[in-house]
Amino acid sequence: MALELLAASLALNAIAAGVGALVVRWPAAGLWSAAAGATAGAVATAAAALWLADAPGRFVLPLSTPLGAFLVRATPLGGLLLLVTGVVGGAISLYAAAYTAHIPGPRRQATCHVLANLALAAVAVLAAAGDAVTFLIAWEVMVLATFVLVTVEFDRRGRPPAAFLYLALAEIGFVPMVVGFALLGALRPGAGFAALAQHPQVTGGVAAASFCCFLVGFGVKAGLLPLQGWLPEAHPAAPANISALLSGVVVTTGIYGLALTGFVLLPQPAWWWGYLVLALGVASAAYGVLFSLLVPQLKRLLACSTIENLGFMVAMLGTALIFRAAHQPLLAATSLLVALLHALYHALLKSTLFMGAGAVDVATGVLDVDRLGGLARRMRWTTVLVVVGAMGLAGVPPLGGFQTEWLGLQVLIRSRVLASPEGRVALAGAGMLLTLTFALAVTTYVRLVGGAFLGRPRSREARHAVEVPAAMRLGMGVTAAAAVATALVPPLGIAAAAAAAAAATHVHGLQATVLPPFFTHPGRFALPVRLGGGFLGQILPVGGLTIVPTSFRYAFIAPTYLACTLAAVVGLTAALLRLLARPRRREAPVWTGAGEEATPAMQYTATAFTNLFRSVFGGVFRGQRQVEGTYHQAPYFARSIHYRHRVVEPIASSLYTPAVAAARWIARQAGRLQSGSLSLYLLYLVVVFIIVLFAR
Repeated sequence: MALELLAASLALNAIAAGVGALVVRWPAAGLWSAAAGATAGAVATAAAALWLADAPGRFVLPLSTPLGAFLVRATPLGGLLLLVTGVVGGAISLYAAAYTAHIPGPRRQATCHVLANLALAAVAVLAAAGDAVTFLIAWEVMVLATFVLVTVEFDRRGRPPAAFLYLALAEIGFVPMVVGFALLGALRPGAGFAALAQHPQVTGGVAAASFCCFLVGFGVKAGLLPLQGWLPEAHPAAPANISALLSGVVVTTGIYGLALTGFVLLPQPAWWWGYLVLALGVASAAYGVLFSLLVPQLKRLLACSTIENLGFMVAMLGTALIFRAAHQPLLAATSLLVALLHALYHALLKSTLFMGAGAVDVATGVLDVDRLGGLARRMRWTTVLVVVGAMGLAGVPPLGGFQTEWLGLQVLIRSRVLASPEGRVALAGAGMLLTLTFALAVTTYVRLVGGAFLGRPRSREARHAVEVPAAMRLGMGVTAAAAVATALVPPLGIAAAAAAAAAATHVHGLQATVLPPFFTHPGRFALPVRLGGGFLGQILPVGGLTIVPTSFRYAFIAPTYLACTLAAVVGLTAALLRLLARPRRREAPVWTGAGEEATPAMQYTATAFTNLFRSVFGGVFRGQRQVEGTYHQAPYFARSIHYRHRVVEPIASSLYTPAVAAARWIARQAGRLQSGSLSLYLLYLVVVFIIVLFAR
């Protein structure tokens, strides 16, 4: 049944794409495509729910290739990716119904609808792929569709280079991915993932080589250093609904690929696999959060934050490999659970934030955080939804980001079970660096919300901002509501991640271990049982509301109770202040020192808020600062001062720029071979024939 629902979802996406292409000049094309895409998202979500329940299913599509037919199967791990695709894809379709009206030209608008639906369909096939051929073809369709989507506004500055960087890195990653599957023997006709998982074909050095190939291939999508360069370039270049698609769905496929190959297809890992993945994940998280502190452009800031979140997920995948190599299956499964759960929360919250950035762009035409401010009074609904996304990814309890960070640190504390001192030191060091990363992430989102939405407007565009259409708010509201629901009612989120992690690691009963029955844990948590076990258990149709991190149980958390307690404290405090406040209202001018009135120039900008970090981490940022001023009597009496700061990414300047220069030089040298002379081309053929003849 689940596979039939998936087929219906793909058919609806295809219908939406076809209608968008046929009625390219019809003004309601966006609404029709959005409705079909939202319906397809709902159907895909329903299919994902069945897959996560481990519903068996397998069938061969009637199409085929020289390497075999397309094989599709239902798995809990694929069900989690399909769940992300359904919820986020449906919300983006609703949002795009109104947002794409701001893209110039009806053909570009139709292209945006068509290819977005095609990309979502490709990800759905990717989640259901039962063999390497189906997986690779779906992967390439996803890459090519999103590449064209990034270039939809090709006439705007910076769009084509960003799109070609995205495509170049994606294809650079695709080659080792194919090599990795070839080393596994997965490209042979009839070699499905299920058969490879039951009977691994490779061991030793071949398995290690295949693992390294997959790490490079999927590491491009997962934003691992030094392959993260496409994220801060492609996200700002793409329309907001496509940025949400990239950061909410496409990057999740990288985490899915690493989990699929590392825990399902490959044999027992070597000890160094986990340490390599852990080091790359921690380095990527630290790198991403440092640059998210300084970049002024809103979508680029969110892209750097995506690198940080992906780094945390990859670090937890590395921790899972370490515990798996140390024969600690429960800890390995819990680590994988944390990575997959954070992937789910990140997809919901980051897509909300990117759609919020698009709303700000539509309302103001400005994405520079330093030029915004005061939007909370003019865009109330957008502000609330952006604050929900920011709080979730900043790790503010009791939302999802806090739960995954808390669970991840609980797992890293268990480094004492490892026999080697090096392993204990590695996990402890990773825990400290990730804790610092989490703290800096809070600063990033305080800077975002405070700089863009609070204070007074710092530009004419911000002063004249108005709320965006209802369809855009509805799209943001769907993902924000889903994120809050899955966080405050843990079985909705953790149960899905636990089912996927348990199926990948073959650790049965993981869901019952992490989520015990509703406040009935034997002799451990008597107070929560007395407070509400008997009452809430009658009205909430869930299996458990307390998160207990497996058998080690250092601590537990009840997000539902925590949310109720926080709401009660805030409500009672507000009511008490209102009762104690004087009924009289007195107004007085704001004290501004020696000035006549308060002006927007007197308040902190987002850049000034993180100036300390610019000084502390100046060696990493390698920033370029320029101060210009006009003076009445230099240097004491200044009429005006202009401050400019530019952040230089060391990886981009030391790796990408020389690589592009080398590629251009090689292209120029190779271009000399194309002289236009037929005689010279025949000479080339003769030379190649002689070389092949002697080589044989």
